[in-house]
Amino acid sequence: MRRIMKQNILKAAILAAGFCCTVGCSDNDSDLTIYIPDAGTAVKANFYIEDEPYVQTFNVAVTPETYPQLTEYGLPNDAVVHLQADPGKVDEYNAKNGTEYELLPEAAYDLTEEVLVKAGTPKSEEAVITVHAKGNIEAFKEYLLPVSITSVEGAVADHCCQTIYFIFRGSMDASNMELLDRTGWEALSASSEEPKEGDWGHSGLKEACLDGDLNTFWGTDWSTQHPQPPHWIVIDLKKTTHIQGFACQAREEGYDGPKEVTVEVSDDNATWTVAAKFTDIPAQGEFRSFLPAAVDGRYLKVTITAVNGGPHVTVSELNLF
Repeated sequence: MRRIMKQNILKAAILAAGFCCTVGCSDNDSDLTIYIPDAGTAVKANFYIEDEPYVQTFNVAVTPETYPQLTEYGLPNDAVVHLQADPGKVDEYNAKNGTEYELLPEAAYDLTEEVLVKAGTPKSEEAVITVHAKGNIEAFKEYLLPVSITSVEGAVADHCCQTIYFIFRGSMDASNMELLDRTGWEALSASSEEPKEGDWGHSGLKEACLDGDLNTFWGTDWSTQHPQPPHWIVIDLKKTTHIQGFACQAREEGYDGPKEVTVEVSDDNATWTVAAKFTDIPAQGEFRSFLPAAVDGRYLKVTITAVNGGPHVTVSELNLF
């Protein structure tokens, strides 16, 4: 009987020792600390600005004194980690890295302010940054959001690796952009026109690329002079206009449309600034693209330097967004 009891006591001791090993019970438990993986580095997040918010997640983790060797088993008890955005670190980051990031606006995000690290696990549940980009940030602009551990309950914060830096950049899908209202726009001049297209109901005049009718188009002269590229057209937008992107529609037959285009803007129809150059424009359908950077101007000049299919060009519609 005594022998059996001794065996049971021994088994219990072995099980207890095994449990302690599993959850990290050791003389070194007090050395386990909490840190943020990737702390100190920039985590870049690129996304489309849409009605639905963008969600970014990250974790905090457990590390022993021998950091960066990570613990496999975690803490012997639950721990609660408190997180906050840390705006004061934006200037510090910019000074150190030679950057000029602005802080992500407060209205543009929600942040999980505490996460749980369960006993026996090496990292926390996910912390969530929900970015409400639409209406709160500027497209194609990068914003910085530092997030820091502010306090820990049930464990100790590590001596380093307490702040992570997120760089958020929202972009737009050009195909979803609303085109600018062209009411009042006027085609002032063009390198040439082809009025004979009117015999087939296609117009051929420069105004046709602003009429909203895909059956008509502006076409360059093919009946008399046969000009070679470049072909150009100048449009008066009637007021200074903020321009983010350019769109052109090929004629429905799908040939002799623009292949390479230079877009310029002007305030006086005399001094021009190149806003964008586009190449490899498809022969069919509508082409849309953002400009490298948004511009403002009253006058628009579109110069076609190469054509799909031949020297003459036709353009059904020109638009901006």
